[in-house]
Amino acid sequence: MPRVYYAGMDADLFKQLIPHRPPMVLIDTVTEYGPVRICARRTVREGEPFVGPDGLEDAALLEVIAQTIAAGDALYARSKNGKVLRGYLTGLTGVKIHRRAALGEVIDVQADCLKRMDGMGLFDARAEVAGEPIAEGRFKLFVDIEYAKP
Repeated sequence: MPRVYYAGMDADLFKQLIPHRPPMVLIDTVTEYGPVRICARRTVREGEPFVGPDGLEDAALLEVIAQTIAAGDALYARSKNGKVLRGYLTGLTGVKIHRRAALGEVIDVQADCLKRMDGMGLFDARAEVAGEPIAEGRFKLFVDIEYAKP
């Protein structure tokens, strides 16, 4: 298991590190961060964007996973004295959505970085509810990072 550099990042710190703003911040907390792995959590609540009577919409579940990766990219950039200006989900491969997360359920997301190169990142990710997989696949992202001048 990779060394954990940060655990328990709340949504307020997460909002300072990424370009997303409410109501588009779709994760509640980062539960683990290391050089390779990022984990986050979200509770599905009634009345929130993209939540209907049958739970969190599929596209929003994919965005929860993408924002988990964005949190990892933001922490990675910060560890290199940089700041994420914007990010883009550029591709999905082999993504399977097994079911929707229902109202009140807690989604745990784990994303493992396979490769980083010039702003591009390749991640294997999985979302679970109570240990049961609800979505998984490979995510490709691009992030524009501004580094502090030496």
